[in-house]
Amino acid sequence: MKNTRALIEGAILISIFAIISLLVVYLPLLGAILLFALPLPIILYTIRHGLKPGIWMGLASLPVSFIVSSFAGLTGAFTAACTGVAMGYYFKKKQPGYAVAAGAIACMLCGVVIFVFSIVFLNMNVVDNTMSQLRESLSLAETMSKQLGYGDQFGKQTKLMESQLSTLQYLFPTALILTSIVSAFLSYAMARPFLRRFFPDLPKMKPFRELRLPQVVVILYFVVTILGFLHLEKGHMMYSVSLNGGYILSLLICIQGLAFIFFYFHEMEMPKAVPVLAIVLGVLFPLIMSVYLLLGIIDIGFNIRNKVTRN
Repeated sequence: MKNTRALIEGAILISIFAIISLLVVYLPLLGAILLFALPLPIILYTIRHGLKPGIWMGLASLPVSFIVSSFAGLTGAFTAACTGVAMGYYFKKKQPGYAVAAGAIACMLCGVVIFVFSIVFLNMNVVDNTMSQLRESLSLAETMSKQLGYGDQFGKQTKLMESQLSTLQYLFPTALILTSIVSAFLSYAMARPFLRRFFPDLPKMKPFRELRLPQVVVILYFVVTILGFLHLEKGHMMYSVSLNGGYILSLLICIQGLAFIFFYFHEMEMPKAVPVLAIVLGVLFPLIMSVYLLLGIIDIGFNIRNKVTRN
């Protein structure tokens, strides 16, 4: 009886999973939102029945998604299935923070698998194709500017943009990691209302102000910064490590700085709008992010939160 009920639930959730996959492919605007809800059926099934049944459901959902949404939907379904199983496993253990982290890691690994598969079996490099299209657009814009008589002015900008494009192609790992983290958080945000309805005892994630990164992050940041002063040749592995590591670690430390700002204003019992304004200012004025970076380094390295007392 129990197995029959589990099979019926699995069939229903696979059908929902397939419908969402179909909408993601054929309704682009709505699909961009529903893409983050795609792991939800897998998450629910994994929480209710455990890791192994969740994996089997994820595998069973792939051919169904392929039938209804073809290869375009299969890549998203594969990523969503892996993310859903990883997140559902830790939700079942009532560890939402680990669930988001596991979902981000699963999403990132799926991205790597899809990238390698496209190169080996489809002979298609997404990064190279994207860079080629951008360079063609830049060349077309340069030609049009010359015809309009603005060739000299646009020429300097073209050289600068070409230099930026040559650097941009090495930032694929950074883009993949950041996209995976954002996707995991958005999936959590969309899944949480449903999860709280079916599992009321599911705990919340810790507040953002309690975020504490390990000191090794600062150590790695300084190591990567030193590598950046070595003028490594483009294309060298250490150049890619330095470039991507610098972006990722800088962002993490800036987030730590923002967490300290949230913590400080919470301790001072100030309105929540004040730290939110700090985020807005950081987005509008990138120079302010250097202040958050410094705050993050101090917070991680010297634990200044212990010196903050309620006013």
